[in-house]
Amino acid sequence: MALESTFFNLDCYDGIECVNAHFKDQHFSKHIHEGYAIGVIEYGAQRFYSEGEHHTSGADSLVIVNADSVHTGESASENGWGYMAMYPTPELFDNLLADLTLSSNNAPFFHQPIVYDLRLVNQFRLIFSELESDPSKLKIETLVYAFFMKLTLSQRVTRIKDLSKKDASKVYIAKEYIHAYANQDISLDALASIAGLSKYHLIRQFGSVFGITPFQYLIQCRIQQAKQQLRQGHIPAQVALACGFCDQSHMNTHFKRALGVTPARYQKQLNIDFISA
Repeated sequence: MALESTFFNLDCYDGIECVNAHFKDQHFSKHIHEGYAIGVIEYGAQRFYSEGEHHTSGADSLVIVNADSVHTGESASENGWGYMAMYPTPELFDNLLADLTLSSNNAPFFHQPIVYDLRLVNQFRLIFSELESDPSKLKIETLVYAFFMKLTLSQRVTRIKDLSKKDASKVYIAKEYIHAYANQDISLDALASIAGLSKYHLIRQFGSVFGITPFQYLIQCRIQQAKQQLRQGHIPAQVALACGFCDQSHMNTHFKRALGVTPARYQKQLNIDFISA
């Protein structure tokens, strides 16, 4: 079975990123997404790491990875696995649930990574199947809204924890610094100095809290920046250098490990036009 991964954006809610994927030998290294990863396994089985534990999801299951959560992915069946997924942002949940909660801070933390609920699964599938008939924007918005509301109300969730106290901790200072200066050549000495920790304790505590090393988080931040610039129409070779990668080949390697496609193919699938020089 050939590797396939097709990205596209829904024509609603500022363009929710979606994917239809079929993999056999693909192994996704530890990575993060800007938003949630919510998808349905269509066939086969997937093994993945999320929230500090290993999981296996089979056909007709709904998989939920929380926003900014480190996770992996690989086949757990001989013939690989296929899935469809959406990547809604925390901001989208804030807006969708505002009428229900009368609050502006609504992004949920889902406590159950695998959900076996055929009604939810079919409701999710309906969104993708309707896309084949070129539906109106109102219809897609209604289906997406109904799914996210039902998902949130039917699952055990809490609001994403207020990180105001954690922000003052040294390891969060390091994380925010990496996020702000991901396109620069950040040294471990400088990062440890900024966080006020020894290099050993920085690496140890960073891994304990976030599940990856500072360098791995740096790469993930660069990938997220690259995705943004690719969506804006910038040429991949220019994006690679602007985001801090050594060259386009270096970016391609990490991009494909995280998303299953090259930056050029990702951009082409989204029908992005290049910005004129």
